[in-house]
Amino acid sequence: MLKKIVHRFLRHRHFWRDADFDELSEVYVVMMFRSLSLSLTGIFIPLYMLELGYPALDIIMIEFWYFFARFSCFDVFSGYLVSRIGPKHTILYGNFLLILSTTGFMTLPYIHWPIWLLGAAYGGSSSMFWVPFHTDFSKINHKEHGGKELGYINIMSKIGGILGPLVGGIVATLFGGQYIFLVAMILLIVSGMPLLKTAEPMPTHRKLNLLDINLKKMKSDILSYTMYGIDGTATGVLWPIWLGVFVLAGSAAYAKLGVLASISVLASMAAAFTIGQSIDKHKGRFLLRAGATANAVLHLFRPFITTYPGALLVNTANEGVTVTYQMPYTKGMYDTGDALGGKRAAYFTTMEMLMSGSRLAFWGLLAVLTFTLETKTVLTVGFIIAATASLLIMKEKFKALNKTVS
Repeated sequence: MLKKIVHRFLRHRHFWRDADFDELSEVYVVMMFRSLSLSLTGIFIPLYMLELGYPALDIIMIEFWYFFARFSCFDVFSGYLVSRIGPKHTILYGNFLLILSTTGFMTLPYIHWPIWLLGAAYGGSSSMFWVPFHTDFSKINHKEHGGKELGYINIMSKIGGILGPLVGGIVATLFGGQYIFLVAMILLIVSGMPLLKTAEPMPTHRKLNLLDINLKKMKSDILSYTMYGIDGTATGVLWPIWLGVFVLAGSAAYAKLGVLASISVLASMAAAFTIGQSIDKHKGRFLLRAGATANAVLHLFRPFITTYPGALLVNTANEGVTVTYQMPYTKGMYDTGDALGGKRAAYFTTMEMLMSGSRLAFWGLLAVLTFTLETKTVLTVGFIIAATASLLIMKEKFKALNKTVS
């Protein structure tokens, strides 16, 4: 039913490729449900663990093991599965792993699972979503209208991003933090259903050969993407840790964080479609540089935020600037992968693995610093690194963002 609603809503906007819309609508729905599920839990995990008595170091170490698992094993394993069984089946298996990971977090009040196990399972599930998702979308998106299609993906993601924190905040406030993970598991099961409706978009039973990718020719894009990853993990995890420790302490913390996240997401929804059209008019690089610069400034402001209104202001601004640089960036990356044809799985596997490596180094450094510096200072160092990383995102050389694509 949801697929039909999405189809009716967007069909007239995809008249040029109606034959392929079933695959696109499927991706839109999967993204919405996954975003809804993760936004139910993701932003609340730091607050949840702090409430259970875990120190900030344990939360940092979860991120360290998350990216250790991805970099050392799961990114490549996911690429192998994409080549052998296709991106959709890989995402389905990833959902099962995420359900196991979610169960681990849900049962933390009763079972003290090893931090490395929680982080590794969570990281593995992420690898088994992003590698196949990037591979799938680069195959089915339309090059001339890819920016617009990214706009729709962003909007569907934001719908989940609005509803998730609100529902999660209410559930956690009324029943307890562990119950948001139960709701998330149900949504994860639902999110996999659309993937069973259409065939795999690419040939299966292929070999994955990472040596097919010439790293020397991609060094600028690799530097940019690794920095893109550091920026994202600072916003998605480091910032909620800051909020949980220094801003939202006290009663109704879950509800406050849920409202904070949901209101701020509204700022990016209206911009997503317009920015997508601007990308298709070859304004992507200008938008990317403007957004990345503004984002760097925003990171430097985060350590000074100690009040709820201040956090709301930063979150709202963040959503706007993130869409501005993120959408043209992913457009450039998807078109690069698409140009590689049969090597696209190797390309996205390599990019994800290297980005996981940069994030691993980032969280490893912060973990080491916790032994000599106060938590506030450690988080501040993280934001400074993220600001620098945001500026280095502009080192990309994606051909799709040139005014005249060659």
